[in-house]
Amino acid sequence: MRIPLDRKAEQPIYLQIRERVRRLITTGALKPGDRLPSVREMAREAQVNKLTVIEAYSVLEADGLIHARQGSGYFVNREQSTAPLIESVSTFSPAQEVIIPKEVSGFCQSYIASIYAHQRQGMIAFSGGFPPQFDSGDLARIARRAVSDVADSLFNYDLPQGQLTFRQQIAQMLVQRGLVVSADDLIVTTGSFQAIALATRYFIQPGDWVVVESPTYHGLLAILENLQARVIGIPMTPTGMNLELLECYLKSHRPKLIYTVSTLHNPTGITTSQLHRQQLLELARSYNCLVMEDNAYEGLNFEPVPPPIKAIDRDDSVIYVGTFSKTLMPGLRVGYMVVPERYYQPLLQQKLLDDVHTPTASQAIVSEYLASGHYRHRLTHLRGYLQRSRNAMLEALAEHFPAEASWTIPQGGLLIWVQVPDELPLEKICHQVEAKGILVAPGSIFFPDRKGYNAFRLSFTHSPEEIAWGISVLGQELKQELEKLT
Repeated sequence: MRIPLDRKAEQPIYLQIRERVRRLITTGALKPGDRLPSVREMAREAQVNKLTVIEAYSVLEADGLIHARQGSGYFVNREQSTAPLIESVSTFSPAQEVIIPKEVSGFCQSYIASIYAHQRQGMIAFSGGFPPQFDSGDLARIARRAVSDVADSLFNYDLPQGQLTFRQQIAQMLVQRGLVVSADDLIVTTGSFQAIALATRYFIQPGDWVVVESPTYHGLLAILENLQARVIGIPMTPTGMNLELLECYLKSHRPKLIYTVSTLHNPTGITTSQLHRQQLLELARSYNCLVMEDNAYEGLNFEPVPPPIKAIDRDDSVIYVGTFSKTLMPGLRVGYMVVPERYYQPLLQQKLLDDVHTPTASQAIVSEYLASGHYRHRLTHLRGYLQRSRNAMLEALAEHFPAEASWTIPQGGLLIWVQVPDELPLEKICHQVEAKGILVAPGSIFFPDRKGYNAFRLSFTHSPEEIAWGISVLGQELKQELEKLT
């Protein structure tokens, strides 16, 4: 099979292979039941790495065009499901109301409660933000090799900024995303939560104004609450933070920091455009405001996304935060931050006072994943799995949820944001479905005032069968409560 490739094109090679095979299938050149070239054969024919072919085939699987047979290879599906909901237009369109809370509390208590809830056996947890729990069997071998390589280092403290080789690997990964970065710009942290906390504690004093998206990551709200910062919640539109309202409050309140999740936003799943990113950065520059870009879910996108805001930052006004918790394993607690030179030493001192350094063994395991190619392989399979699961949830929402509900259609990540009528008693509904084995949490925790509008953050990390059942039960409860109101 001849696969013409343009190695100078912006489109990644694996997507070029996918498009070529897709055309062969849709035009009938490849017929239902036909066997595709093996990964080795395709890699040799196209003169690419085998992992590139695996990525292409995994995306074709997620498209519903091919399937794998254990020990036999990949075959064209007899009944092709091209997942039409992928191209559906989101109906998400919330009221554009800025939230400036007076006093809020309880974020930490809610977070602790959610951790306990997710440890309960036999529950379908739609309320979490963790990647699916599957492993190819490589973890034990990789962990043994990684720990063996750093065994001597375990008897000493490590560098507070992280192991040099590991920082070089992260820098290489970020360069591929468009950032101009080296190992010397990076601080390895104990999860991205620590990176966010370090930067926020350094830049923000009690009473300072901070801009966040509304809704936003509840962990950041907990940190700001603890610092006694004053929060401005700028509402999310279907395309990102409302920039007109952002400019109004930049002008009137002169905040010190804008916190944003530009790619696969938590909790809405929205990815902003290149233009939106440029405009947000220009506004921040105009009003001398720092930007913290938290892209915890980057790497889980189903299609190419624009380069991060940090990639177009020319005057070091953006701090970039990332993590391996969403793409690899939360329990390893490994994140990182790209820090402008003038802030590097002060933030490094903060890190030293926090925990001296991120655990050596955790760094070594992630480093081995990156060096061996297993991380890229895992991302490929993870994206395919998540795309199928997302499609299953979109289909279930359309079938079982009331017509009054609206939701986002994320192009990756783990999360869908669902808005429902404000008169529905969400706390009551959550308790009712929990009794049936389904964990759902109201979206109030993601708003600066812990109220906002009625919504759920739903995780689509479960199997399509679990998703279909769980969403049908939740949808039935919503409809029954709506009937009581009429």
